[in-house]
Parts: sequence; C-alpha cells; structure tokens
Amino acid sequence: MTRRAYLFVYAADLGDRDEVKDHLDGLPEVLHWRFDLPNAFYLVSEVSAKELANKIRPLGNGRFIVTEIPANSQGWLPRRSWEIITKKKVCQTPEETDKATS
Repeated sequence: MTRRAYLFVYAADLGDRDEVKDHLDGLPEVLHWRFDLPNAFYLVSEVSAKELANKIRPLGNGRFIVTEIPANSQGWLPRRSWEIITKKKVCQTPEETDKATS
C-alpha cells in the first residue's frame, strides 16, 4: 500500500493535545504522527482521508479536517516535519534540528 501524508486540524472542543495524541496512538491506521502547530498534526497512513476521519470521529463532537498534503506543498516548518511529509516516515538522525525550513 502507498503511504500518504495528511494534515489533521481540529477545533479545541475535539480534545486537548494530550487527548488527541492518545487517540492517535491507539489507531493502527496512523503509522506516524508529528505536531509543531497548534491544533494540528501531520499524519502518515496507508488509508484514505475518509477512513482516518472515521477513526478520529469517535474522539468527540469537535470539528476537524483530514486532508492529504500534496507533493508541491510549501511553508515554513521544522525539518523533521518536512521529512515526515515528504518521506512518509520519521527520520531521526543526530544532525536533525527543529529549525524551520521551507
């Protein structure tokens, strides 16, 4: 199956960061996740956005969106975030930093 990177953005009434993290940790469909923006996670999964949304929905009645991150995305994020988005995996080498890059 093909791994895809998703942006998951949620309203505060869905849960606080720890509640959302705990829920994502319990989903086998979420292979990796990372956050560095408020109320947002980068997710890696082999399932569709619809399937992920259906798995996240039981967390609560708060609003959220799950959308696939296209290859031509741009922004100012830490290097580790770009690696999870572009390589669809967590890359952890000693020289990695959380300095923002585009």
